[in-house]
Amino acid sequence: MEKKQNPCSPIPTRTRHPAVRAWIYLMRIAYRTERESAAHAYEHGLTFAQLDVIFHIAKCPGITQQELSERMLVTPGNVTQLLQRMERQGLIQRVPEGRAKRLYLTEKGQEYCEKLLPKQEQLHIQQFAGLTLEEQEELLHLLMKLDRAQRRKVRALRESGERLPWQNTESRAANG
Repeated sequence: MEKKQNPCSPIPTRTRHPAVRAWIYLMRIAYRTERESAAHAYEHGLTFAQLDVIFHIAKCPGITQQELSERMLVTPGNVTQLLQRMERQGLIQRVPEGRAKRLYLTEKGQEYCEKLLPKQEQLHIQQFAGLTLEEQEELLHLLMKLDRAQRRKVRALRESGERLPWQNTESRAANG
């Protein structure tokens, strides 16, 4: 007897291309992971975005606001507001350099990083515990391959002078 598929299933297997199904699973997993990370940040008086900024700056001291907004996939305006709050909280320092502002962690920001990064890494290790180490490596390899392909596409669009798809959306939202 053939198993009847639930018509309300968020991931119908017969009607969707594997890429669509993979995207749905990635989004679900990313959402759950982000919720856990946000709860972890909140326990220490931070938002998930603030925690993300701290980790980015710790990894690349002196990163510019523009580079940070590109890495976080948010608008420069959103990053500016977030950084202003974090600067007032004494977590980061913005140092003007020409037209750019370079970002550094303060002593307080560094303390947060040293305290929270190991716990955050353990959280992610636990989230992937359903896969063997070999499967985790395979997944990492595939995701990195997909990421490289998407970055090449974005680079090609920029070099051709075309607007990126999300830039069109932002401008319509801002004007609508």
